[in-house]
Amino acid sequence: MSAIIQKYYFPVFIFLIIVTGYWDSPIRKIISLIFPIFIIGLFLINNKYSLKTDKPVLLISLYILTCLISSLFAYNVLNSLFFFFRILIFFLLIAALYDWMDDYRKYILTAKAIIISGVILSVSIFYSRFFGNVIVENEGAIRAGGIFSNVNSAGFILFIASIYAFLIYLEKGKKRYWLYILLFSTALVFTGSRASMLALAIAILFYNLRFKLTKKIIIITIASLFLGVVSFFLFQDKIMSGLRLERGLSARQILYDIGIDIAADYPYLGIGLGNLKDVGPQYLVSYPIGEWQKNSILDIGIQSSHNVFIETAAEIGVIGSTFLILIVLTIGFRYYKQIKLADNKDRNFYYLIWGLFMGILVRCLFESNGIINRGWITVDIFFWITYVIFLRSKQFKTIKS
Repeated sequence: MSAIIQKYYFPVFIFLIIVTGYWDSPIRKIISLIFPIFIIGLFLINNKYSLKTDKPVLLISLYILTCLISSLFAYNVLNSLFFFFRILIFFLLIAALYDWMDDYRKYILTAKAIIISGVILSVSIFYSRFFGNVIVENEGAIRAGGIFSNVNSAGFILFIASIYAFLIYLEKGKKRYWLYILLFSTALVFTGSRASMLALAIAILFYNLRFKLTKKIIIITIASLFLGVVSFFLFQDKIMSGLRLERGLSARQILYDIGIDIAADYPYLGIGLGNLKDVGPQYLVSYPIGEWQKNSILDIGIQSSHNVFIETAAEIGVIGSTFLILIVLTIGFRYYKQIKLADNKDRNFYYLIWGLFMGILVRCLFESNGIINRGWITVDIFFWITYVIFLRSKQFKTIKS
């Protein structure tokens, strides 16, 4: 393989997997299926990667095994096996990414691929907002997803792109990356994705924990919280309507309840990957809610539980959900531990990684994707790209020195 292809094939793949995220065409199938198989094939043929059986790898292996066993006893076996193989391909792809990202330049190229994708998505959102198609909510809120038909996924990509733009700013110190951050955050607001806006706020909060809590910061924080609480009580109806909280939380609560009830009825192996859309409506019909609300949910379809941990428990059982929680906690603890071990000059980098992790984690309480959701590469891959960068970071820091 030529040196140019070896250097660029992964960033090109990441760029294409983002910008074609919601294309319904054969090209998308080639990018999302054939391209990963090509990458995994290169990884397996080269056979350079020696698997380290550390705790995260062991937990991921147990998670994959649970997915397989659950699929064999699933509500719809063939459907679940399809999603099992997607998850298997997904994690092989992440292993191939770790093998490929063996120098600092590849890390920078990967981050820039995400940023460029964010620019294209942002421009498409601005165009949709003012000249193209938008989504108008019942409360009058206008939302735009640009090249993404799912505005929440678009919001998540922009949240990730914002963090990676700041990451490259920390690496290169070039002020133009602040313009990218402004572009991405503005486009994020246009998507109306509350979960992704919350994730960005959480990431910023945890990143800024690197500063000491001076009296000034404490006073400003307490004053902001106080004003926020007072504003909520004075303008509760307008805030609830503007943020679509009443209807949004009501619908999510129903989806939470469906997922929890399924997990309670199938606690060991769940109903199998990808079967929530078929089993969920059977639970919905028995719920004491209005017919209009049932029909509204059924029209959209019960595609998820809007909580990654509840959905995992429903589809592959409490055991599978436990493995997922342990994976997340183990990775999070590694991030936190490295902050304590890092030199002062590297702490900004590790605090940002930790902030991104916490943002994704909080978002997953309201969305089912972002960590691992049936091998959905377009959204789930960023959590793992960040983990690979973290694992390679000591090598990168040595090269920079």
